[in-house]
Amino acid sequence: MKKSIFIAMLACFASQIFAQRWENGDQTLFNRSHRVGFFVAPIVEYSDFKNDLTTATGGGLGLVAGDFFVGAYGLGVADYNRIINENFDRLEMGHGGLWFGYVAPQHEVVHFFSSVKAGWGALDIDFDGNEPDYRDAFFAVTPEAGIELNVFRWFRISGAVGYRFMNGLDDALNVNKKDFETMTASLTFRIGGFGRRQDRWDD
Repeated sequence: MKKSIFIAMLACFASQIFAQRWENGDQTLFNRSHRVGFFVAPIVEYSDFKNDLTTATGGGLGLVAGDFFVGAYGLGVADYNRIINENFDRLEMGHGGLWFGYVAPQHEVVHFFSSVKAGWGALDIDFDGNEPDYRDAFFAVTPEAGIELNVFRWFRISGAVGYRFMNGLDDALNVNKKDFETMTASLTFRIGGFGRRQDRWDD
């Protein structure tokens, strides 16, 4: 009987300790965080094309594991038609693939955000208004880094700058493949459940 009471008291005491760790998210000696979550994210990306600002829109989703996330993304250029000139009638580009990120320390209102998008895409250029005169596939890698703001527990906004590296494109009439390798700036709106930090050791 005494043994049962002791075990019950020990279990109650342990539950209180872990509840406090769950609720407070205290700093730890080794900063071990075991959060798990999931999010979806509308993305807006700005880049330079022939000295003019272009906009790509799309989205992504990811699984949160500690301070890292892994998922997928897709982006399509929304306004290349705005900068069409006498050289071509239509230009379309889109790409999508894997999305990896690192975000820390997440429990602070403002914190570091970084990610790498690596995906496959296609480029279509129509020079005369009929069938596309140029079509090519490519592989793009876009590393970026910036800051993220915790607006609500379920909503975060990040702003980051990066650079888009591309491989596989051939030069075309009036278009150089280097025109698409450029600096980027992005806004990411992450919506979901990001988990709560569960620390293993207290200070």
